[in-house]
Amino acid sequence: MSGFNLIPFGYNPTNDTFVDVEDVPRGAKCGCICPACKTPLIARQGEEKEWHFAHASRKVYEKTQKECEFSFYLSVRMMARQIIGNELKITLPEYQDSVSKYIPDLGYPLHEPFVITESKEIYLTNVSVEQNFEGVAVDIVGYISDFKFAIYFTHPGRAIPQELKSPKDRYCGVISIALDNLSSTLFRQAKNKKQSYQSALIEFLSNDISSKQWVFHPRYQRCHQQAMERLDMKAKSLPQRQKQHRRAPRTQKMLGSTDVHLNEPLPEPNRQRVLFECVMCKSQWQGREPGGSVCPKCNTHLYTTSKEILGKDESR
Repeated sequence: MSGFNLIPFGYNPTNDTFVDVEDVPRGAKCGCICPACKTPLIARQGEEKEWHFAHASRKVYEKTQKECEFSFYLSVRMMARQIIGNELKITLPEYQDSVSKYIPDLGYPLHEPFVITESKEIYLTNVSVEQNFEGVAVDIVGYISDFKFAIYFTHPGRAIPQELKSPKDRYCGVISIALDNLSSTLFRQAKNKKQSYQSALIEFLSNDISSKQWVFHPRYQRCHQQAMERLDMKAKSLPQRQKQHRRAPRTQKMLGSTDVHLNEPLPEPNRQRVLFECVMCKSQWQGREPGGSVCPKCNTHLYTTSKEILGKDESR
């Protein structure tokens, strides 16, 4: 199944519900319309290809007032919202990151990985769909104990809003679920398993980890700060001779080079002054590459972009 005109779930305007293609009569008798452009659909239930809804005809399609974009993804999102009850069991992915710091005495950066959370199965309670969260319409909102948790579906043309990456509620959790691979994998496999698209979608939302990505975790900032502290301690505890290794005298010729004098320091790495910008807080600052890309306000390099190369660093 590929292409936006192959739709797994159609909209039935008679009872205002989304229906699986296997739960309706074949052909135009299905009584469904496209959820995006409102064009009449036909249910194609052949013996060879996977079953799907398709627009009734190109002539009808061309008469629609609105261009039909992402009808596949819209039908999946609407069906997901419909089948989710008051509780939702969902497996969350591991969330890990790393911090780095340029050490001038070494001539290269040190890195410190850290884990915010392991992969785990959780239950969302008091689940509601299509809710306003941080000023953004999200697909699912629920609770883990007293903590609010939001889920946002992404697909081509629907990226994660910036508001969800830095919410005002610092004790909430936010993940995104990418629907990009559903058409080419999950629904195709559902036919081989003789499984309905609806049950395959429930299994995907609950158990598929590869499609999920953490957008915000309440422990991230604390874990990030602890990793920076460990990194600072690691840098301070380096043996003195390791710190001075780059400046050690060289007593031999390098192959193909001129004579090297005793006590001659190794050449400094080519460093450039760069104007950086943090896409999260919009701060701008000048720093040297490598190692100068940590936002002074957010204390992380994750949202840093290079705005302009200002020139080589002549200060050393």
